[in-house]
Amino acid sequence: MKWLLLIPVVLIAFGLGFFVITQVLGNDNGGDSSDGQDQALQAQISDLQERADAYKALVTRNPSDLEAVKGAGDSYLEIGSIQSEDGQVNDAYVSYKNAVDQYRLYLSQKPDDVEIRIDLGLAYSYLNMADIGVRELRTAVTTAPTNQRAWHSLGFVLYNGTGDLEQAQIAWQKAYEINPNTPIGQEAKSFLDEFAGQSLALPSSLPPTSP
Repeated sequence: MKWLLLIPVVLIAFGLGFFVITQVLGNDNGGDSSDGQDQALQAQISDLQERADAYKALVTRNPSDLEAVKGAGDSYLEIGSIQSEDGQVNDAYVSYKNAVDQYRLYLSQKPDDVEIRIDLGLAYSYLNMADIGVRELRTAVTTAPTNQRAWHSLGFVLYNGTGDLEQAQIAWQKAYEINPNTPIGQEAKSFLDEFAGQSLALPSSLPPTSP
């Protein structure tokens, strides 16, 4: 489910892959490629942390700078995604918690921003707080019933977080009906087809991504 998170995660992955390849090809001693990959991951995390710190510094100077608040939240969400993929479970938890804090701060000043509420719901789901994630996403679809990403994200959290395939299918069906021709609509249809006629079951892994 690679349409629910943030597009920058995809760009990070592409850049990371390029970095690792060049490290391997340029290593005359035939060193372990995993070392280069670990270094690249840490470099990405450090860059994102610096970005988050810069955004938070802006917020300190101007608490009403919502773009900076959002930027900090997005940075933490990306950090958590990288750490989670790398098996850094505890660090990922901290990063996702920081993302939640920033998104909640943003929504305290602009509660009608549906996209930020979607990200908040997803961040809660990554913290294994699926019930709260579902609550936030149901608020999102109530506020914006034609927001395709909101419905698709709700389906993800219902299925991956609570194992409620029946309700997830309802959410995916709504996402598909909003626009069958978008990548999200097509992905929603693929899930509907995949799970058609199946009983409730908790999946092992269905990572969400950006639209």
